[in-house]
Amino acid sequence: MVKKPDRLKFLEALDNAVDVFVDNSKNVYNNIIAISHNDADGISSLLIIQNLLYNLKKNFDYFIYNRSVSWAAYLNGILPKRQTEKTALIFTDIGSTLTELIPIITNRKEHFFILDHHEVENDVGLNDFPENLFFVNPTVYGFDGLDHIAGATLAYMFAKQISPSIINHAWLTAIGIAGDSLRSMDRLKSFNKEVYQELIDEELIEDREGLILFGGMHNSIKNGLKYSILPFVKQLGGEGDEKIKSFLNQLQINPNKKTSELEKSEIEAIQKNTNLKTGHYALIPQKEGLLKFVFEHALLLNILSFKNISAAVSMIQQKTITRYAKAIYIDYVNNLTKNLKKVYTELSRFETEKATFIDAGNGTIQPSNWSDTASFSMVNELTNPEKMLFLGGLERKTQMIKLSIRCSRKFIEINRGIGVNKVITQIKTELGGNGGGHKLAGGIRLSISSFNRLKNNIDQYIQFD
Repeated sequence: MVKKPDRLKFLEALDNAVDVFVDNSKNVYNNIIAISHNDADGISSLLIIQNLLYNLKKNFDYFIYNRSVSWAAYLNGILPKRQTEKTALIFTDIGSTLTELIPIITNRKEHFFILDHHEVENDVGLNDFPENLFFVNPTVYGFDGLDHIAGATLAYMFAKQISPSIINHAWLTAIGIAGDSLRSMDRLKSFNKEVYQELIDEELIEDREGLILFGGMHNSIKNGLKYSILPFVKQLGGEGDEKIKSFLNQLQINPNKKTSELEKSEIEAIQKNTNLKTGHYALIPQKEGLLKFVFEHALLLNILSFKNISAAVSMIQQKTITRYAKAIYIDYVNNLTKNLKKVYTELSRFETEKATFIDAGNGTIQPSNWSDTASFSMVNELTNPEKMLFLGGLERKTQMIKLSIRCSRKFIEINRGIGVNKVITQIKTELGGNGGGHKLAGGIRLSISSFNRLKNNIDQYIQFD
């Protein structure tokens, strides 16, 4: 893996995939199968590819992969029983699990286009691809799959070269970027930044500057402060209405005023008394309410994707939010902010030189919420960002310890590139268990005895020679 981004080689790989697709789509392919991941970035990528195929007047089917089964089992029900070069598959944002996919692709006649921004496994030989695989992944050329290019950004770059009119649907890219980058839009980098600026120039989105309360930008300032998940407002997040109203009344700010409509003086007054900052956020002009705000739209898709994937795919194409989706959204941010408050103010922690353990079990936080609580605890630095976070507890149905594991980029820099995925691999080698992840996030299940050994010796599993 090269360290310095090589823009030229990445674009050459992209151009090659585009050329192959264009040449074959004219006379060879008569059916396309699109497969994407079940989150905001994956759904945005899928819709971009769908619009491309619609413009090309191609027959297509689509599927959404949630990584709950192996690729062999999943594709067994999708790939045609009779192999044919007339079918092509386009994968977007699916995680570069090439060790699983390459053996399958090698034994097939179809063309496989993989457009992905996740890191590739270290044991994959990038020069030994089968001839029917066209793999485009910017991380291979030194780009960061989170900071530099989202899955939707890559899908858009691919689609635009094939059909320039796809730009009419380019607003979808902003949703994918927001869902993956988890930052204000003025902090975007590389291809994400370039495409975002293109969307502004084409007036497909509006860029605004203001107080950043992601998760509650569409709401009143009272609810914005209460339900913001990025950043989590340490003084007010998850608190009751009366405390927040009292805070705003002291500043002579109407609690019911929209966050996006605050005056400069009101923003400055709030900033003096909180950890909040200003930044840039994006709006989709043709949508209304919550769906108009790009981060909130992406967050809603992420929530729906794990509850009702059909509703998520439908919602991204809608102008206004349904009551069903709105209720799910409110319940999610309400629970998450309350859980973040517990992490910040209530839950005890056990710390070593390199790790923080937080016991969220025994009904303190529901197991289904451990993953997101751990993620946003780390992003908001509610725990020491120089230490890896292990949040979880006893899972009653399995009688095993389930842990959501997170680290920051600062941690990776301090520890010479060691991230969550490497630590999980080391733990499984030494202690057993089931799990996996990438550099910043992952999870594992361990027996109680293995967990106790882990907790007592965690620093040695993070220290690599």
